[in-house]
Amino acid sequence: MKGYVSWLEVDLDNIGHNLDEIRRHTMAEVMPCVKNNAYGHGLIPVSAYLSGRGVKRVIVAKLREAVLIRDLVGIGVLCMDPLFAEEQFSLVAEKGITQTVYTLETAKALSGAASKQGKTTGVFVKVDTGLRRVGVWHEEAPDLIERISKLPNIRIEGVFSTLMQNPEQDREQLRRLLAVASELDRRGVDHGALSIASTDATLNMKEAHLDVVRPGMSLYGIYPETKDLNSGLKLRQALAFKARIEQVKWIDKGDSVTYWGRFVATERMRVGTLHVGFYDGIPREMANKARIRVGDTYRRSLGSVSLNHILVDLTGTPAEVGDAVEVIGREGENTLSMMAEASGWMTYSILNHLNPCMPRVYFSGGEPVAFLEP
Repeated sequence: MKGYVSWLEVDLDNIGHNLDEIRRHTMAEVMPCVKNNAYGHGLIPVSAYLSGRGVKRVIVAKLREAVLIRDLVGIGVLCMDPLFAEEQFSLVAEKGITQTVYTLETAKALSGAASKQGKTTGVFVKVDTGLRRVGVWHEEAPDLIERISKLPNIRIEGVFSTLMQNPEQDREQLRRLLAVASELDRRGVDHGALSIASTDATLNMKEAHLDVVRPGMSLYGIYPETKDLNSGLKLRQALAFKARIEQVKWIDKGDSVTYWGRFVATERMRVGTLHVGFYDGIPREMANKARIRVGDTYRRSLGSVSLNHILVDLTGTPAEVGDAVEVIGREGENTLSMMAEASGWMTYSILNHLNPCMPRVYFSGGEPVAFLEP
């Protein structure tokens, strides 16, 4: 890594630990959510690791992600991307991707593409139980699912929905999904697996686990909300963010630094520049707030966060140009949760703003085992 100015380190053992904690917490199948580049951790390395840990299928938001997983890992994958072009339907059938559907038109197009290839395509039917984002409305779902079940070369693998993460409304949404399943059972229609729990319900609503849970943030060691600390799961953050010092300089009392002079020195100071900024996922709201680990101490950031730079106080440290420092750590004063609290961002948002072009190094047993340079 000597030639790199910044990189992310992902501890696969921590992801494995979190997977074990989730499995201990539920009897349901765990279908990890690896959308958005595995929440910044790296789609293919994380999916490959999960496959090695006995995970049978994962879920993604984009067709491109699903294709990459099928081509490079081979694990089962549920794709939530909408399909519009004939080539997309053909690709789903060809690659053996399980596709989200919630209209008869989409299901028919998949049926046609699969029939041409002499294959059977799996689908999960998305039911809108109240979130009102996408999906067939729950009252209309039994009729649609029954019609889809009769299409040639289509196999219904499951029915799923998404909760609002409001306790009272979530209970009603769960009741609605179970009512859909009950009606399908009455009609003799095989609806496959039932799923409604993502991280929030996986941690806090056991009655919603059903057949499949879909943890996202928790898999990577993040408690999305303070209440999640009481779930009984002991999660370990998987990701750390490292950067090298680009330049070291002295500034005098009264000198200002960065755009708009957001910091003015109250004494003579030794200042370091890191070649990372909000392009790399550091919130601009971290101006004068970041805690950067330099050696064994935490030093404050100075001034604004620009597109490609952030400054750090090096006064009293021996740090020099080329030394690696820790912008985000797994523990201490600069964890993802602490950065989120200081910036007013969600941890979810920070992870999903990490630069996809930043190199990622993967560790197991304390040793590097994989390297990803997008």
